[in-house]
Amino acid sequence: MLATAEVLEALDLHPEESSHRFLERLFTRFNARVPFETVSKILRDADVTDPARKAGSAESFWEEHLAWGAGGTCFSRVAAFGALLEDLGFRVERLLGRVEADFDHAALRVHTERGPVLADVGFPLPALLPEAEGETETPLAGLEVRRSPRGWAVTFHGGVPDGPPGLEIFSEPVPEADFLARWQGTFRPDSRFLRGVGVRRMEEQRVLSFTRGEVRVDDRHSRLAVPVAAPRARRIAELFGLDETPVQRALARTSDTSSELSGATLTAYLETGAEPGAAFAAIGSPDAYRRLMSGVASVASCEGSLRHWRLELQAPEAESPPAAGDAGFAEDVRADPEGARLDVRRIYPGRSWESSFEARLLRGSTYLLRRVTFDGAREDLLRNDSARGRLAGTLAIDLLAWARQIQSGA
Repeated sequence: MLATAEVLEALDLHPEESSHRFLERLFTRFNARVPFETVSKILRDADVTDPARKAGSAESFWEEHLAWGAGGTCFSRVAAFGALLEDLGFRVERLLGRVEADFDHAALRVHTERGPVLADVGFPLPALLPEAEGETETPLAGLEVRRSPRGWAVTFHGGVPDGPPGLEIFSEPVPEADFLARWQGTFRPDSRFLRGVGVRRMEEQRVLSFTRGEVRVDDRHSRLAVPVAAPRARRIAELFGLDETPVQRALARTSDTSSELSGATLTAYLETGAEPGAAFAAIGSPDAYRRLMSGVASVASCEGSLRHWRLELQAPEAESPPAAGDAGFAEDVRADPEGARLDVRRIYPGRSWESSFEARLLRGSTYLLRRVTFDGAREDLLRNDSARGRLAGTLAIDLLAWARQIQSGA
């Protein structure tokens, strides 16, 4: 039997009449409080030897969440959220879908007084979607829904361009037995959810995640990546509200990969209509880069070759982070035309910092990337959204200047 009262208390909600408004609160709170995580899947695969029992149940999902913070992956999340909704009086249908392969995804159709809506807590999506063609804007990304031969195609617009560009949700409701069979199939040995520990929590304005030895904070236009030193279990548990022991067990059973980062990085993204080579050409020579920098500093000199040059600059009154307060500085720039990338070392007396400009094809579109690399992990930026936002805003200004040079044909 589902412990509905305890679950609602954990979600900091009170029982209400089933309505679209209540569904929105349940959906948002579930995504914010119940992390998408592979820890519970890795441990269940190890502890349950009978293939027919590996999938578990909605009841066991909520028991683990209340006990140590578990949140499961796609099918278990859909089963648990669907069972909670049904217990609260909603009419729910379970649906299958596709992210990378047919039937590798699941979602819910929930009937409300406003009509049927798609509640995808399995991916998860950042908003409920009316079951109709249209566009939904969220703080994290735009979601475009269009009819597909089997149901609904959801395409992502904006946001950090990492992962699949969209997904498909099939219209035909799936019987409970078929849903369970597909859920059991996700425990196949080659499943990526069994290869390593991953955790993801979606908040209203940002997504906090852990993967491959680093914690990330994504918002609509930027990503902070912070390397987490081993042993990692305690820090992961603290950040995501999990008990340390299950996390440690899961890390011990999988490849606990360390991050390749030497320090934290912050990357801002901007989509452009230019090809990567053309975008790079707009800033990828000494003259073009000098024009870019003339908008933010006075360029005293620029010397070097087409692949390696140095600028001497006088800073404006408001200096860009992370360094501030010096009247002058230099930049050592190395160009990689083949990789459509500039690596920049900004040099002040006694210190320097690294950054880059890059044009890259992501999700079928060209994106401009502006990245800064910090000394050390900078875990303070995981907590201080205001400071992170200011730094990302500075990088975004550089991207807008780059975009203007692309448009002007510079």
